[in-house]
Amino acid sequence: MLSILIPTYNYNVEALVHELHAQSTACNIEFEIIIGDDFSNTAVISTAFLSENKFTYLHNNDKSMGRTSTRHLLTSKARYPWLLFIDADMLPKDKNYIKTYIAEISKDRNESAYFGGYSYPENYDHKDRLRYRYGVKREYKLAAERNKIPYRNIYSGNMLIQKSTFIQTNTTLDNRYGLDLAFSRNLENQKINVKHLDNYTDHYGIEDNSTFLLKYKSAAKTLRQLYDSGLISSNQSKLIQNFELLSKLKLVGIVRLKGWILNPLLRWILIHTKVSFVVLDFYKMYHFSSNIENN
Repeated sequence: MLSILIPTYNYNVEALVHELHAQSTACNIEFEIIIGDDFSNTAVISTAFLSENKFTYLHNNDKSMGRTSTRHLLTSKARYPWLLFIDADMLPKDKNYIKTYIAEISKDRNESAYFGGYSYPENYDHKDRLRYRYGVKREYKLAAERNKIPYRNIYSGNMLIQKSTFIQTNTTLDNRYGLDLAFSRNLENQKINVKHLDNYTDHYGIEDNSTFLLKYKSAAKTLRQLYDSGLISSNQSKLIQNFELLSKLKLVGIVRLKGWILNPLLRWILIHTKVSFVVLDFYKMYHFSSNIENN
């Protein structure tokens, strides 16, 4: 019935697998858990742990492929028609996490994909980090809010989807940050029915501020490439809507100039202070609007 697929890189998944295995067993369903290790240089799960947990398997990539391509590979190995993708640095927030998903697909409705949403643990040790504050402010949303604009709130690190639907829509396999919007555009264009649920996974992989900003910058440039290629539209991103407005007002050049001048200062402020997210938004807009690769 259910294939649980976990791509990972240098992140131990034993706690996550233990929880998912226990919940799936309690639901009395047919299931498997497949971990995709993307050429890690540290152990992500022990052989003893694998032998103690039935229906749990490890695939080791022979080179680094990235999360999206690893998901594609894991899909080819999956036995069951429903795929539950969960990122390695997540943990289910609720003991009924698997049960909630199973209850939804048992209703035999038209949805082909479900998104449980991201949450952030209140007992986390590094609440002052930019990534944690960003997640709480921008990513944690109730299902009722996400369902208002369903294709703009796609977080694929906690996703239940039909195998056939995933193969049909997961067509951008580059190893880049920021590809969820391309995936959501495919869901929307192909009129895939999606539903958002309050079935959260707590996000524990909170990078330090410098690492987060590098990923944030990379994601901005990926979005620009996808936008220029026609693979995403303004419907899916407030950033793109604002960029198009700035373009109409002939202000993009000013953003680029100010961003180029202020970029070192912006980085320092974002790394070392708890400044307003307005600064982070400008930082992302600058990198989205700029064609300069080495800034």
